Amino acid sequence: MVGARPLAVLSNHDVTGLTVTDDEALAAVGVAHQLLKIVVEPGGAASLAALLIQKTDLLGKTVVIVASGGNVDEEVYRRALAGLGRGAH
Repeated sequence: MVGARPLAVLSNHDVTGLTVTDDEALAAVGVAHQLLKIVVEPGGAASLAALLIQKTDLLGKTVVIVASGGNVDEEVYRRALAGLGRGAH
């Protein structure tokens, strides 16, 4: 949930918020590992997930993706990497 101050700032700058499922975020963790060679936790991969599944039309727009949180549970990370072989991205 966005706090009151950040929401006020974002509201004045035509910012769009998007949501993703847990499975979509998990798939993005795998893609971040495979393509970007970085370790992120599912919550930190949510913006990447939204980009990957094309939640909105981004053609011609400036997009910022924040990928964060390398403190991911080993089993969760294992599941994310296993999903790469099943076409999770």
